[in-house]
Amino acid sequence: MAMTQTTRMWLWISGAVLGLAMAALGAYFLHLGLDRSNQVAGITGPFLSLIGIGLSGVSIAQARGGSSSSAVPNRQSQSSGANSVNIQSTNDINIGNNNKFGNN
Repeated sequence: MAMTQTTRMWLWISGAVLGLAMAALGAYFLHLGLDRSNQVAGITGPFLSLIGIGLSGVSIAQARGGSSSSAVPNRQSQSSGANSVNIQSTNDINIGNNNKFGNN
């Protein structure tokens, strides 16, 4: 899948917003002090971890559901002699002439 210009722009914007949010969070923790920021991080950390696990599950479900079996596989065919044929396929992974090697 090729990355379009719009997708690239949204990735840069998302990265910039995330970077600014991390800088703001660091400034907030610096303002609170070590003891108070430790308490806040201890309370919010498990919830953020659960959100991360949920997002991982959603992305795994999208990745599994996104592949369709109706897609045309990439195929390569190569012939290097009178009776020599090498066929490679990416979906079913077929290599060789029905896996017959030698004079069989």
